[in-house]
Amino acid sequence: MEEADELRALMAALPEIAARNEAIVAEWSERTFTGSAAKGAVVATVDPAGSLLGLDISPLGMRRLGRAELAEAVVSAVHGAEAAAAAAKDEMLGSLRVGNGPSLGALMAESRRDLADRTGFAT
Repeated sequence: MEEADELRALMAALPEIAARNEAIVAEWSERTFTGSAAKGAVVATVDPAGSLLGLDISPLGMRRLGRAELAEAVVSAVHGAEAAAAAAKDEMLGSLRVGNGPSLGALMAESRRDLADRTGFAT
């Protein structure tokens, strides 16, 4: 009977849990993430999905860096912004829960490991 009571309590709490999780996702989806390189001369901004929103190159950076160095700095800044977005996504997924069970992030990580074990492909 205890399991049935726990299930009823979880079902009663689902609307509140869903609202909390939706608020977490909504807040995350409005954020932007930045990465910089060349001592801040190049700054890239991405959205939560990692899509490039902006790229700022300071005038000093334009003068100080050669073409190859500037290209490397742009790539580095974009990669830094993408890494920040990915870390925030992992943190957000780790905070999504239903009841006392594992987080959505933990469930997804377990699924990725199982897929990699079964197929030999890392995701």
